Amino acid sequence: MTATPTASTASAQSAPFRLWHQSMTELAGLGAYRDFLLAHAQALLGHEATVQVEGLRAGTYHGRTPTSALGNAFVYHRAVDQIIDNAIRAEQDGFDAFVIGSFSEPLLREIRSAVDIPVIGILESSMLVSCSLGKRIAPIANAPEISFIVQNAVEKHGLESRVLPCVPIDPPMHEAELLAAAASNPQAVLEAFSRAAQHAISQQGADVIVPAEAVLATLMVANKLTHISGAPVVDVLAIAWRYAVMMIRLRRDAGIGTSRSGAYARHDPDLVALMAR
Repeated sequence: MTATPTASTASAQSAPFRLWHQSMTELAGLGAYRDFLLAHAQALLGHEATVQVEGLRAGTYHGRTPTSALGNAFVYHRAVDQIIDNAIRAEQDGFDAFVIGSFSEPLLREIRSAVDIPVIGILESSMLVSCSLGKRIAPIANAPEISFIVQNAVEKHGLESRVLPCVPIDPPMHEAELLAAAASNPQAVLEAFSRAAQHAISQQGADVIVPAEAVLATLMVANKLTHISGAPVVDVLAIAWRYAVMMIRLRRDAGIGTSRSGAYARHDPDLVALMAR
C-alpha cells in the first residue's frame, strides 16, 4: 500500500529550492548587476528555485575593483577567506545548494569538505556542460588578471585537453567599466567579445564559447548573444543554477552526494562540526 503524503510532506516537496549565489564583488556598489542576477534567476527558474545573491563585505577591496585586486595572490587569499563562513551559514540556514559565482572558484575544495549541501562552481559547471556541446571550449575573460585566474582553475580541474587558454577581450575592462558600458554602449563590449571568440573559432578550432567572468556574462545574456559563427555562447549563470538544481535532486532522489574519500575527505566529522561553529 502506498502511503498518502501528509500536508507537511507535500508542502516540503513543493517548496522551491533555495540557492545561495556567492559573488566575488562588493554588491553595495553594483546594484544593477545584482538586480540583473535576481531577475534572470526568476525568469529561468520560476517557482522551482529561488536565488539569494550575496557579495563580499563592503570595504573588502578598499575601493579597488575585484579584477584589479584579485591578481595578487595575497589579496585574493584575504578577500576570499570570508566565503567559507558564508557557505557554512548557508547550510545552517537551510539553503539547498551553494553556488560560487566566480570563475576563480575560491575555496571550492575547502567548502565541499566543510558542508554537505551541493557546492557548485560556475567555472566547473560551465566547462563540464560545454564539453557536452562541443569538443574545444574557448573561455574569454574581461581582463588579463582574470584570464590568469581562469586558466589556473581549468588546470585544477584537469580540463586542459578540452579547454583552450583563456584570453581577455581587447581592450580589457573591469567590472565598473562593464556595467557602465552595459548602460550606455554595450555594442563596444559585444564587438570586442565577438572578435576574441571569432579568433578562437577560426584559428584554434573552438566550437563552444564561454564568457569567463560573471559581469561580462550578464552582457552577453542581456543582449541575447547566443551564437557566434555557429558556436554557442553559453549562459554560465543559467548553467550554474540549473546544475545546482540537478545536484539537489540527485542528492534527494538518488542519494548521490559529495565524496568523503580523497579530495573532499572528512576523516574526523566531529572536528569539522566543531570548527564550523
